[in-house]
Amino acid sequence: MMNPETGLHFAEYVSSGHPDRLADAVAEKIVAWAVRQNQRALVGVEVAVHDDEVFVDGRVAGVLLNAECATKEIDSLVRLVYKEAGYGEHWGPKPEDLQVCISTCIEELSEDEDDIRSLSDDQNIVLGFAEDSPETNYLPPVHWLSNRLGRSLEAWRSRRVRDFGPDLKVLPILRRIGNGSSTSWDWERLTVSLQHRKGIDYELQYRQLFPFLADTLNGFEKQSGLTGLSSTFGIDKFYLNGAGDFCQGGPQGDNGLSGKKLVVDHYGPTIPIGGGALCGKDPHKIDRVGPLRARQLAKRLCKMHGELARVRLGWSPGEAEPFLVEAHLRHVAGWKELAVNQLPPRDWFGIDVIYKDLDLGIVDWPKVALSGYFQSPDLPWER
Repeated sequence: MMNPETGLHFAEYVSSGHPDRLADAVAEKIVAWAVRQNQRALVGVEVAVHDDEVFVDGRVAGVLLNAECATKEIDSLVRLVYKEAGYGEHWGPKPEDLQVCISTCIEELSEDEDDIRSLSDDQNIVLGFAEDSPETNYLPPVHWLSNRLGRSLEAWRSRRVRDFGPDLKVLPILRRIGNGSSTSWDWERLTVSLQHRKGIDYELQYRQLFPFLADTLNGFEKQSGLTGLSSTFGIDKFYLNGAGDFCQGGPQGDNGLSGKKLVVDHYGPTIPIGGGALCGKDPHKIDRVGPLRARQLAKRLCKMHGELARVRLGWSPGEAEPFLVEAHLRHVAGWKELAVNQLPPRDWFGIDVIYKDLDLGIVDWPKVALSGYFQSPDLPWER
């Protein structure tokens, strides 16, 4: 794990119109739809997008509709995702023109499977992390910044939909100077890739974007106390559409696959993330409940001790509770493991206990996926 007090820090954000995020949003729409019908529904789906084609595979068990009606519902969810992301009138593909292939097993949830929903159906090692930075919701500061910048740019673009498209990516790179209360941040580069219509030259793009970014960073510095976000940012640090014109974007410019943005979904590229993707899985699956509980504990420990905290949990198939529960705090001399009696009891990590404690059956998973699984302090596992 990289020393958070030295070196370059960087993190990525991709918009809701990026091909991978389109695929994630479709997968999460399916999860939310299934769980609304049956809180014990079993969902494991993957989604691929390219041009005007969308492919959905996997399994959905326990929904109230028959396979034919459920397939129609999934088809409508796919088209809704594209519309909500900004595709349609000005940017293709249009939702109504999509070719949706649903190769998904849709069936009843058997009594036997329902009885073992409280047990892990897979193996996984998951990691939770928290940094002593309340202003950034106890996340690595540049990871937090990347998310805020990207979402601000999406809001800015939504008011200019004729000129700028739904597909954008953000990559801030900053150097951390000093530590503790004397910490400051020095910009190395802000890379932005933003889809645009033909005819908008570089100068016009810079003239529109740079003042907005400068003002936004000024606000972020005041909000977060991250000294240097505004004062060290200049036009020479702004790198826009470096590969040339970005007129053909979204799924017409690249393919997308759900579950690819694991690092974005967790803690950024300097922190290990453990197991599989969060999206496309129902909230009884260990790939979902495990990382949420690990983050919750790491954040609590960080608040309690005022130090970086990391938590590792491990499950084998057939287990309700993890076989591995570890928590470490980072002291000046290095990482120190906490004793078992300093951690919650083992049943606190049970799958059903987590599901009920965090009220995961009513979470708006598509919204959480697009805004960030660990970005909002209002989410149940962030409290």
